[in-house]
Amino acid sequence: MYKVCFVLPGVSGHAVGGYKMVFEFANRLSAEGCEVSILFDNTNLYRRFRAPELIRKNVANFMTQIQPQWFKLDTKIKKISTLEKKYKEKLADIDVCIATAVQTVDLVYNGIKAPRKVYYIQDYENWDIDEKYVQETYGLGMVNVVISTWLQKIVNQYSKTKSVLIQNPIDTSIYAAKVPMCQRKQHTIGLLYHEGPHKGIKNALEVLKKVKKIYPDLTVKMFGQFPKPDLPDWIEYTRGASQAETVEIYNWCQVFLCSTIKEGYGLTGIEAMSCGACLVSTDYDGVKEYAVDGYNALLSPVGDIQAQVDNVVRLFEDMDLRNKISQNGIKSADKYSWDEAMRKFNEAIGVSVLKK
Repeated sequence: MYKVCFVLPGVSGHAVGGYKMVFEFANRLSAEGCEVSILFDNTNLYRRFRAPELIRKNVANFMTQIQPQWFKLDTKIKKISTLEKKYKEKLADIDVCIATAVQTVDLVYNGIKAPRKVYYIQDYENWDIDEKYVQETYGLGMVNVVISTWLQKIVNQYSKTKSVLIQNPIDTSIYAAKVPMCQRKQHTIGLLYHEGPHKGIKNALEVLKKVKKIYPDLTVKMFGQFPKPDLPDWIEYTRGASQAETVEIYNWCQVFLCSTIKEGYGLTGIEAMSCGACLVSTDYDGVKEYAVDGYNALLSPVGDIQAQVDNVVRLFEDMDLRNKISQNGIKSADKYSWDEAMRKFNEAIGVSVLKK
């Protein structure tokens, strides 16, 4: 039995796109017969709280076992905390260890014994870590797996071997268009709320205010994992939205708005497209993996608020354009299958070699 261990940077009690992708891969590997473990590097978890070290460790270890409550993880998958005594003994004889973020690279590269080591790179993580160090991690000799072509170009500059491109797939049996565009309420927008400056939520709110002046009947549904911000009453906010709730929002809105400044991929954008919503987005690098301006989305320069307003208006005013963008979005999303992603991932981590 092939033994696989993913290493994540701490337990998360709320939905995180990067964690979601790791959990999806873990579930599918487990279904294929692999013995899967997830190691949570809880070294710095709860450090901000003034609590005795023993209590902090016990809470972290407990949370490791009960989370994620926001994702249905296969019960056969072992969940391990770095704060457990002799946690490395639980990882004896693993075949492959996978770093999933720059914070986990040192632990995987220097702290865990495994004949094959993989680096699953989901973004250029130079936000609060020295950029030179980030670049150096790409050249350590691990098997680099990237989620987008723009990331691949960066990673390949610092790696001796070409990275493996596996664009984020989605489950189209879940993210599906259940409500035809013609049956959706007029002047409706959905979007993700995120406090990270790179997500561009301030710009998105400015876009919404300007659109509201043009269409007084505008209604908006926003979802996110953060506490509800100060919002006008025409914006409905769902904190901690379940997968089913996000699918419902995607199927409710005519337009899904994304004002991102920088992001590795943008999972909510393609999920919304798969559900038939018309994507109005900035043209940040990640969205270009699946969105084509004028074909399956309307894109505009990052930071150009008025351009996004104009694109929303175009869609609200032009039924034929709405239908075109919606239908082409569904078709485009269907190309990013889990079967193809798993074939490439199995090959990258060595599972396909074992099966031959």
